[in-house]
Amino acid sequence: MKMPNIPLPRVMAAWVAAVIILVVGTIALAIFGTGSTESVGPSAFSRSAIGYAGIADVMHRLGARVVKNRKDDAVASLDPNGVLVVAEPLNAPVQRMSQLMNAHTVLLILPKWTGEKDPRHRGWVAEAREVSQSTVRSATQIGNVEVVRVPKVTAWSHNELGRVPVISQGGVQLIKSNRLRPVVGTEQGMLVGELCTGGRRLWILADPDPMQNHGLADPDNAVFSVALINAMRGADGNIVFDEVVHGLAEKASSPFRMLFEFPFVLATIQAVLAVALLLWATMRRFGAPLAPPVELKSGKRSLIETTANLLDFGRHRPMIIQRYVHSIIHDVARQLHAPAGLAEPALIDWLRRTNRVRDAQIDCGAVARRTDELVAAGRGASTALATLARDIFRWKREVTDGGSGYSRIDGGDSQRGRQGSRRAG
Repeated sequence: MKMPNIPLPRVMAAWVAAVIILVVGTIALAIFGTGSTESVGPSAFSRSAIGYAGIADVMHRLGARVVKNRKDDAVASLDPNGVLVVAEPLNAPVQRMSQLMNAHTVLLILPKWTGEKDPRHRGWVAEAREVSQSTVRSATQIGNVEVVRVPKVTAWSHNELGRVPVISQGGVQLIKSNRLRPVVGTEQGMLVGELCTGGRRLWILADPDPMQNHGLADPDNAVFSVALINAMRGADGNIVFDEVVHGLAEKASSPFRMLFEFPFVLATIQAVLAVALLLWATMRRFGAPLAPPVELKSGKRSLIETTANLLDFGRHRPMIIQRYVHSIIHDVARQLHAPAGLAEPALIDWLRRTNRVRDAQIDCGAVARRTDELVAAGRGASTALATLARDIFRWKREVTDGGSGYSRIDGGDSQRGRQGSRRAG
């Protein structure tokens, strides 16, 4: 197969661009890739019907400090007056649960529902199904617990929270245990039970419906959930939701991330600036190559042109032309042996008489007067001044060289040249 005729520099540029994109993408993932928090399960990040993002948001809006912990330091991040929420720890490692249960104040929410992602609606569950009672019993973390489900509870015989939840989906899930003290319950079982051992307090919420997103649609459940959490935490205590038990652990911190954290970010900025300056100083320029500097020519012509350009740049042209006109007048008077000691007006009158004798066509006095007027008025237009300079030069040739001399230099008409050649100098 014949290879396409692609210029080699373009191929190399394409390869270099691809490599740069891959390197930048890899570094970006290493720095900012901390794992996704998208979930439809019983997580504080989940906005599905069986999630807990709703109660986390409610407590945050009420002024509580809510922490959605994705690290191994959930217990360490708990305030002395805070409460650790462990929601439905299905299939959580035993070591992890043992660590969490050692916190001073824990709210353990037992599972009731499970569901799969809805492929048509992001963040939803396609269908919620009840988990088995044995699964619920294994999540209680204590022995001798019986899980019961009753169709309905008409009244709570014992309610220390003073708020009544509304549970209407799949009946009411309760627990029984002689190790638990009822906080909210009936003769059929406890909705909220308490276990205090060794200075640690554990509350178990048997039915998650009042605190899950779908249950918060009923205002009574929202009030009940807020009252339950506030009863466990002290003044200004934070609320820590452990998300590691739901598989949402944050990835290990990348060394690259340290480069963007204070104070290392200062060194990173300096390094980036140094590399940028280095590339700027060494990389090839784009576009057409710059023309080499013009060589300075030697000789009178170059010197005169440079001097003229400098004078023009300094806006001295009117003054120079004015001096040039008056210098020509005095030079012609010297050549014609004008009387000594004459002031310029008298000198111009003498030259005018000479003009008539020599049949000169240009009036030197008019040229001098016009030049002085333009310079005095500040209207030293380039075209007008150039014309005056040319006129005074032609006048000099007419007076000193005669018509033939003027004709040779400035291209005068032949008739004037013939007449001038017959005149005496």
